[in-house]
Amino acid sequence: MHALRQFALRYLIADAAPLSPRERWLSALAGLLGILLMQGILTVLPAGPGISYLLAPLGASSVILFALPHSPLAQPWSLAGGLFISALIGHFCGLWITPTFLAVGVALGLAIWLTAWLRCIHPPGGAMAVVFALSAQQQSTSLLTALLNVGAALMAVLVVNNLIPGRRYPQCLPPTQVAKKDRPVRRSIRHEDIQHALERLDTYLDISEDDLVSIYDLATTHAHQRHERRICGEIMSAPALSVEFATELNEAWGLMQTHHLHGLPVVDRSHRVIGVLTLENFLRHVEPDGAQGIGENIRRLLRATPSAYSDKPEVVGQIMSHRFAQVQTTTPLGEIAALLASAEHPVIVPVLDENQRLAGVLTQTDLLAAIYHRQAAAAARH
Repeated sequence: MHALRQFALRYLIADAAPLSPRERWLSALAGLLGILLMQGILTVLPAGPGISYLLAPLGASSVILFALPHSPLAQPWSLAGGLFISALIGHFCGLWITPTFLAVGVALGLAIWLTAWLRCIHPPGGAMAVVFALSAQQQSTSLLTALLNVGAALMAVLVVNNLIPGRRYPQCLPPTQVAKKDRPVRRSIRHEDIQHALERLDTYLDISEDDLVSIYDLATTHAHQRHERRICGEIMSAPALSVEFATELNEAWGLMQTHHLHGLPVVDRSHRVIGVLTLENFLRHVEPDGAQGIGENIRRLLRATPSAYSDKPEVVGQIMSHRFAQVQTTTPLGEIAALLASAEHPVIVPVLDENQRLAGVLTQTDLLAAIYHRQAAAAARH
């Protein structure tokens, strides 16, 4: 029994993550509603009963459409092209090729080749090709039936999948707009990286590019958290230099230049962080001018205005960033490492103590130093 179990685990059972109970129930409910909606659409269509009826391949399509809605195999072109093109191929193979078994084989082979070339592979299309190849020689099925089935399936999947929270269909639709998060968007890998990997594999993967990136990001974050046990308070730069809302721009600029800093936290009188000041904040208020040059424009920005009225910012609070990432001294380093290592990492991340006051700052340099020391310590132990 043990040997049989090992054989089954190794060769027969797919190495795929199981669906959660919630997703299983949602997929089952979506399939139920979807197939009922398809039948309802076909029933009310102004077409004769000999044309508008449900074809068996739509049962297989429903599994893909409602259990794997984000799969490339379930997208509109795959569904419509994969089913109808296969029906066309099967119909004409059934008319022109004899005997029947050869017509069925040629229809299936051509359907696979053509839908792969047209990038609309849909597995139930194989069943559609066989059905129409057989019906062309035995009991004619109208191609209009295939077209009506495709239309009903498209309408059903668009309605049902977009009613379920967490799903979007088609996959190319942008996700629902949400408020911008404090943290910048992480761009771990690019489209050309995925394309290169897929070309090297040279096989069809039933997963979208967005899902591939999400899997990579989640796995990378988990790896950071699994290997990195330290907390932010252990590697932060402390004490941290800071400025206040009313600090003059010239003073803040001088502080950054003297200490070779890329950014400063902005605090209130209670030493609570209210913003972040970076070089980018200064440059946003400097317009390049060919006549005077950017250097002169920066000096004009930093120069205090002697009068009570000014047409330019004068203090830090007028140019600082109000949206910024911040962490606690007890935050695990693994949670912040991916942020600091990303392409759009923040210049500094303020670290707060248990009283929500500034305790230090984290920079990409702090992260690199921590990684270097950890690797050096590991090498010394071996």
